[in-house]
Amino acid sequence: MVSAVVLAAGQSKRMGEKKELLPVGGEPMIARVMDALLRSEKIDEIVVVLGARADAVGLALSGISDERVEFVGNARYAEGMGTSLAQGARACSWGTETILVVLGDAPFVRTEDVERLIEAAGEGARIVVPVSAGRRGHPVVFDGTYREALESLDGDAGARAILERESGVVREIEIDDEWFLVDIDTRDDYEAVKDRLGGAVD
Repeated sequence: MVSAVVLAAGQSKRMGEKKELLPVGGEPMIARVMDALLRSEKIDEIVVVLGARADAVGLALSGISDERVEFVGNARYAEGMGTSLAQGARACSWGTETILVVLGDAPFVRTEDVERLIEAAGEGARIVVPVSAGRRGHPVVFDGTYREALESLDGDAGARAILERESGVVREIEIDDEWFLVDIDTRDDYEAVKDRLGGAVD
């Protein structure tokens, strides 16, 4: 079983407003991310972790009827991404063999590239990361044997410590579109997205 954990609980302090709700290409950023995941038949379940402005994010995704989607709340979201990832990992179904960690503020994630990462995991890679021009990004795929480590995460470091500790088993997959790796943290990031889309973000 392949489980995707979508992190959408953050406070977006650097942006100043909930970034997952900002429009990109005519729809909320989080909706674009979910669209890409839902188009993949390789993903068996999608766990969306909510926190800050949970009601608004849930409303933005209210049109989704796919039974693979589950929403979970993280009451400790203010403590950092690690708590949200831990909550998402705990919510994955029993028997999950692969956990795909997806950022809710990465609107250019592509279904075909997500599937390449999942396929690499299916071929035996324990941790899979996308790379473009030498730079790593998300989504990151973890073998199910890392579930306990993910569940124990805390604070704001996310899974970085796991990647550093397990660097010898990380497989990098080259992605031909560097925008695939973009996550939007600041107003400048968002303006760059506008430029890419010719100003058509609304």
